Amino acid sequence: MSIESQSAPQAPPPTDDQAPRPRYLEVWGDTVAGRDLAVSVVIGIVLSVCALLGATALFNSFVADSSLADAYALLVGIAGCLVAGVVSGKLFRPKRNIAVDSSEGDAVGDVIRVLQEERRGLGSVDDLPAQTVRELKDLDLYDRFVEAENRTHETGGRP
Repeated sequence: MSIESQSAPQAPPPTDDQAPRPRYLEVWGDTVAGRDLAVSVVIGIVLSVCALLGATALFNSFVADSSLADAYALLVGIAGCLVAGVVSGKLFRPKRNIAVDSSEGDAVGDVIRVLQEERRGLGSVDDLPAQTVRELKDLDLYDRFVEAENRTHETGGRP
């Protein structure tokens, strides 16, 4: 009696269209890649625990009151958490792709009209801070607001 083993047929390697996509999770209202989140959590644990334990050993060596040494060490551990957040933020950039559909152009116009009908009106783009103007230009919305402002002036304050 003999038992023969056959290897399972192997699937062809994925092409560019079939490349595995990262799994996204929703955490606190934001979408994140699961792998990036897991690595960030590990970075946070390692940095904060190392900072806490190292600071505990350091402060206990020269601070007479152990509760005061533990309090200082806890502050250093919290600083380690902040450093871990900065490191993770630099390592894993946002992966958002904002796609504007052509039908959204009408929705933007509707929003601008609603803003014009508000009690205080649309306001002036000249009053906006430079950062806001830059963001509006990046989103190709600045010209829409300028046009709406000009129409308001031409019609005597009516939208």
